[in-house]
Amino acid sequence: MQIRDRQSLHNIPLVFFDLETTGLDLGDGHRVCEVAMLRMRGGLVEDYVGALTRPGRRLDPQAAAVNGFTDAELAAAQPFSAVAGRVIALCRGAVMIAHNLPFDMAFLSAELARIGSPALSSPALDTLALSRRLLRRSSYSLASLAAALQLPTPSHRALADVLALRGLFSHLQSAMVELGVVTLGDAMRLERGLLPGMPELGAPPLIARALAEGRTLVIRYRSSGTPESITRTIRPLYLTREPSGTYLRAYCELRQNIRSFVLDKIEEVELQ
Repeated sequence: MQIRDRQSLHNIPLVFFDLETTGLDLGDGHRVCEVAMLRMRGGLVEDYVGALTRPGRRLDPQAAAVNGFTDAELAAAQPFSAVAGRVIALCRGAVMIAHNLPFDMAFLSAELARIGSPALSSPALDTLALSRRLLRRSSYSLASLAAALQLPTPSHRALADVLALRGLFSHLQSAMVELGVVTLGDAMRLERGLLPGMPELGAPPLIARALAEGRTLVIRYRSSGTPESITRTIRPLYLTREPSGTYLRAYCELRQNIRSFVLDKIEEVELQ
């Protein structure tokens, strides 16, 4: 089933998902060690998958202290490939929802790439980005928001975090409805700082072309933290409207992560 931007979020299958990993840095070879996904439509559960997965490497001590796993129990788990088929099927025709979505999607895509599967192409929403648009809190961690909103308590185990995530999204959805944000497209625009009726953000021609064609750019960027311009190779993702101006969100090859660049501070652009 193809999902369209104009469809109501109340009528679209939603997949709430969370991953636990052996560490935070994908570039250092860290892997997924637990996956939980809950597929719902109209408030009813359609499917669920939850499993430990064998990462093929040791846990970082910091990660083990947070999630409580041991190397021995993960070594006895099934490989990610054993659950990949269910993960792909469960996400098909649904909107994927996570807290700090870029982190989870990067690790999930890396696991799929390891077994020769393409990255998932499902539309996705980030409850961290939506929370920052809709709520006023000193902390936007899932644990802090769950405590403030009296939601199920996350515990850095995937299933508990998915249940907290589902409760958080329900709260955010009610807030969105009050703003007239009811469709998938409206919610994706809200993540970028655009309310219904606001015009789309404009970009310089080469950046607009890279966004439209999925192309890579080499940019010279004047960062506020460095006196000299820096050169970065990036893959633009989308523009966001912030109180301090328009930002370009992009995957940075050097950092191997998603970064934000102030549009007015991009001095030169070369299309790759």
